[in-house]
Amino acid sequence: MSKLNAYFPLKNKVAVITGAARGMALHIAGALSAADARLAILDARVQEGRAVARMLGGAQDRARFWQLDVSDNNAVQRTMAAVEAHFGRIDILINSAGIDVDHPSAPELPIRQWERAAQLNLNGGIVCTKHVLAAMVRVGGGSIVNVLSLYNLAEGRQDRTDEASTEALHLAGLNAQRYASCNIRINSIQPGFLRPPKLAEAMREAGELTQMLTDRAERQMLRGSGSATDVAAAILYLVSDASRFVSGSELVIDAGYGGR
Repeated sequence: MSKLNAYFPLKNKVAVITGAARGMALHIAGALSAADARLAILDARVQEGRAVARMLGGAQDRARFWQLDVSDNNAVQRTMAAVEAHFGRIDILINSAGIDVDHPSAPELPIRQWERAAQLNLNGGIVCTKHVLAAMVRVGGGSIVNVLSLYNLAEGRQDRTDEASTEALHLAGLNAQRYASCNIRINSIQPGFLRPPKLAEAMREAGELTQMLTDRAERQMLRGSGSATDVAAAILYLVSDASRFVSGSELVIDAGYGGR
């Protein structure tokens, strides 16, 4: 990922990444760090979040951790203010915090699990966006990327998870229009099936994982399977000046699966 630094430099930029203590968001944080961005690592997991900040911050302390539940409006407001006070600015927000559910179909989820997933996966991004906009206006612009789910593109899926993803895209589009005059760009990434650990394990136990992977291999246009690095590279493009004319867009990274 370090070679991308020459193409998409983020020197002097400050990036806020939610859910960055593990998984895909950790890879995203690594990519932005390699491009010379300073990082605010936000996550509810204290020990892991601090370890990531130490790993990516280096001797120059270019990364710092803040514990945060992105569904808590007041906590988000305080944390974004603290990030701006510490680094002096906020240029980038990656809304990637969320939780895996045991099954992608909302009707099969316990209601409390569904409500918690909605709070984090949908409301969290809206709340975080709300509280970074003023900081971005103060530095003359910024870039926000929402990491969404591919499930709403899958054929035949008509449950509430689809509606939530569709609504998230709608809100992102409205915000992109509203804040374009402030030089704030807002885009969305929809990764393909990258086997979130809890989901993959649940499907394996139900005997569905092998069939899912077989079906995807048959339907996708490109061979092989994607990784978090593919998503991180796309996000690096969207937050850099290389995409300065891109806003309100939706980038799907699925080897062509959704287009068949």
